[in-house]
Amino acid sequence: MNRINRKSCVAVALFGLMLTAGIVIAAGQQSTPTYSRAYLHSYNLDSTGLALEGYCPVTYHTHNVARQGSAEFASTYNGVDYHFVSAAAKRMFESNPEKYIPAYGGWCAYGMAIQDKFPIDPTNFKIVNGRLMVFLRNQNVDALAKWNQGDDQAQVVKADAHWKKVSQ
Repeated sequence: MNRINRKSCVAVALFGLMLTAGIVIAAGQQSTPTYSRAYLHSYNLDSTGLALEGYCPVTYHTHNVARQGSAEFASTYNGVDYHFVSAAAKRMFESNPEKYIPAYGGWCAYGMAIQDKFPIDPTNFKIVNGRLMVFLRNQNVDALAKWNQGDDQAQVVKADAHWKKVSQ
């Protein structure tokens, strides 16, 4: 009987240690939110889930230029994948992603202002009030030129209102 009690005590003690270790490990991990397909559906992503067609969201802000990022410097925020031009750009993004993500889920800002979703040319962009706005540009339309015909603030108000509807 004494042997059974010792084995039971050892088993209970080991179970307790494993449970405690699991709690400590779980507490040290950051919780990553899970986003539904419906939520991500409102974002303008390529077929692999990549935002801005792989362009680095940081260089728009830091150098006022669109530069293609690299899968070597990738990061995911809110279930959306981004590529960066360097480890430093990736760190900048990860320290404050909301500063760098494109407005309107990466859809054309002018499209949002006229209550539509247009694809983008990631090299056609403008920073408005610290927010990255990207625009459609093709052989028929330069949406940035159309945006610039109006007032930035009035366009943003309209685009924000439409984005609120389509992103829910």
